[in-house]
Amino acid sequence: MKKVYSKEERAEALKLASEIGVTAAGRQLDINPNAISNWKNRKPKSQQYDNLNDEELRKENLRLKKELAEKAEEVEILQAALGFFAKDRKK
Repeated sequence: MKKVYSKEERAEALKLASEIGVTAAGRQLDINPNAISNWKNRKPKSQQYDNLNDEELRKENLRLKKELAEKAEEVEILQAALGFFAKDRKK
């Protein structure tokens, strides 16, 4: 039977998921991670950060900056590899 969670339980699960990840939050709270993901996806993007304080926003911002830098480095490596292989094919 499907369990119904209150708004408070959902908010707590979403907050914990933003801190430690959906799977870990699901394990810790004994909630199916798919349910937490569905709640997260249904919540409008503009409201996802409403309940975070300044420190949490700073941490999230730093995490996102780090992730962006990693992705930029990956793109740079892939572009270099593409150039290498494209040059090799011309010969």
